[in-house]
Amino acid sequence: MILCLGLAADPTFTAGLRAFRRAGLDFRPVDLPSLAMRGSVRIPLDSPADTVLSIGDDRHRVGDFSAVWCRLVEVASAAPSPELAAASAGQTEALARILEFVPGRVMNPPLREASGFTKVLHSVALGEVGGWQVPETCLTSDPAEALDFVRGCRAGAIFKGASATKTWATVFEPHHESRLPRLVGLPVLFQERVIGPDVRVHVVGDRSFGELIDSPVLDYRTVRGINDYRPLEPPPEIAEGCARLTAHCGVPLLGVDFKIDRATGEWFFLEANSMPCFEGYDERAGGAISRAIADWLGAQS
Repeated sequence: MILCLGLAADPTFTAGLRAFRRAGLDFRPVDLPSLAMRGSVRIPLDSPADTVLSIGDDRHRVGDFSAVWCRLVEVASAAPSPELAAASAGQTEALARILEFVPGRVMNPPLREASGFTKVLHSVALGEVGGWQVPETCLTSDPAEALDFVRGCRAGAIFKGASATKTWATVFEPHHESRLPRLVGLPVLFQERVIGPDVRVHVVGDRSFGELIDSPVLDYRTVRGINDYRPLEPPPEIAEGCARLTAHCGVPLLGVDFKIDRATGEWFFLEANSMPCFEGYDERAGGAISRAIADWLGAQS
């Protein structure tokens, strides 16, 4: 039996539950806002497997499950009262910690891959594991250093936030120079622009599912209806590097992003998301990604 922790309002979570049902898996979903509003988490410190999640008459002992699928999305900031915000934040942190010690398989332990909290460390550290090159990068709060870096980028530069918070990539243009003094209050990540298509590779254990995305805009996630999506079998060195990455990070599911230089054919690693929103990619792949997730969760340890 599989314990599923997430949000009923999260399309990725509900897409996963539908895939588990199609696969004939026995699972129990727990909606995290409902748990905060009318439930409880009981954790015996000397026996993590005896942790019990209760909502009304439903009680779920973590040790009774062979696997856990979790998408611990932060919802405390949207709570209608300080008391519920505190309950939600506390339960989320407690679950993240307890999932490091439960006996069954976990997809994905929230605290396992922490390099994403700073994107430079993330790209350099994980790129080395995969054996991939990364774009020339500068993380700085110094306006002069940023301008010097940008002017040295032959194909131009892009910039984006440097933390784990979701951010959009933007092309650096001449009018942005006047805003560089703002960097003293908040460091920004600058990268040499790689002109060419994006590739998203979803990795489930050692299985890879690739998609090539050609878009008329820099960040394909910001537009709909105009991108060109095509299935792509990752080259062996990419697929093997992705498998090494899941093993290294200790998380079986990753969404790995690359850029391909259109002029040279070179691949550049951007980042790896340990809680990817995979449902759109999965739909275009005919459900292959969610079937692989169901296979992993349903396999005997």
